[in-house]
Amino acid sequence: MLTVSNRRFRDRVNQQVQVICQHTPGSTLNVSLRGARIVLRQHARRRFLLRLELDGQPIEVCAERVWEESLGGGNQVIGVRFLPAPEQMAALQGWMDRQAC
Repeated sequence: MLTVSNRRFRDRVNQQVQVICQHTPGSTLNVSLRGARIVLRQHARRRFLLRLELDGQPIEVCAERVWEESLGGGNQVIGVRFLPAPEQMAALQGWMDRQAC
């Protein structure tokens, strides 16, 4: 059931994962199969390649910026939607499954 505090159908992993976006390092606040909330020190383009370090394994997915807010101090929090290929989706699903254990 959906509530005001959680309107998502998909599970999320509230874990910090290192990312590279537009040659700039950042980290996630949470990750799901459909997307992530990331913190960067720059604005994100509408679509970009996002590199996630999942258990030491890099996965690159095409991402689309859905929203963006300033955190102050030059940091941005950005909500992104993943546009993954099937093999990237399988890698994300495997990582999410391992986090649930």
